[in-house]
Amino acid sequence: MNANNNKEEKDLFELAETCIKENKFEDAENYYKLILDNEPENLEALYMSGFLCMKNNSYKNALEYFNKFINLNNDNPFVYEYMGMMDETNRTEYFNKAIEINDNIKIMKRDYSRYIYIAFKSYEMGEYDISLNYTNYIYNVRQINGIVNLLGCIYYRKGDYDRALSLFHDLNFIYEKSNIYILCNISSCYRKKNSNNMAIRYLEKAKEIDDGNKLIYYNIGSIYFDMGNKKSALENIDKALSIDGDYEEAIKLKEYINNLD
Repeated sequence: MNANNNKEEKDLFELAETCIKENKFEDAENYYKLILDNEPENLEALYMSGFLCMKNNSYKNALEYFNKFINLNNDNPFVYEYMGMMDETNRTEYFNKAIEINDNIKIMKRDYSRYIYIAFKSYEMGEYDISLNYTNYIYNVRQINGIVNLLGCIYYRKGDYDRALSLFHDLNFIYEKSNIYILCNISSCYRKKNSNNMAIRYLEKAKEIDDGNKLIYYNIGSIYFDMGNKKSALENIDKALSIDGDYEEAIKLKEYINNLD
């Protein structure tokens, strides 16, 4: 590439960066296309083109750019993470590659927000193994409450109720037994372990903090039903319905119990 081409490419990059700062993303993408017309293997232009397409929800085009990128440079975890977010079919493969790369590099402070985002996003997607890896990256460095809770939720989803309970009990101590969500999480673990009395005990503690929460009454009622105590089950379901008369799950459970008679 001669000096004139170098200057032209530099100018195009600067124009693209200016457009991004001004939120003119389509114009920026066009400048990157011009760069790629002259230099199809320009990594920065491929990366930014993929990123801008992803930002615009043009996932097919974004994946095309990122695939070209990884064929030239396969050691960038960001790209694999982006691809994993967009491509449900190959999500596990892409994230496993990103995790493999991340495992061999030192976690920097600037990585925290990215790891936290992926940890929560992959949990929402039901990708619990992926979420576990990213949550552990943060947990091993900073045991912040939100990450501890997420880790407990992941273990719960994976069926490791004892490990989940240990984390939730730690949080319950930190929150001085006053966080209803943690109390409900503890209850859910005990219920899965068939410790129904303990499950009700923690829901009762949650009810003391928020006696207007329909979900707490519904869960107490459903546990009592599982235990064969229809009277207590209906009492709590009726309480849930007094808070929200359109509470569909409570209506269905009440009808089901009444139809058993």
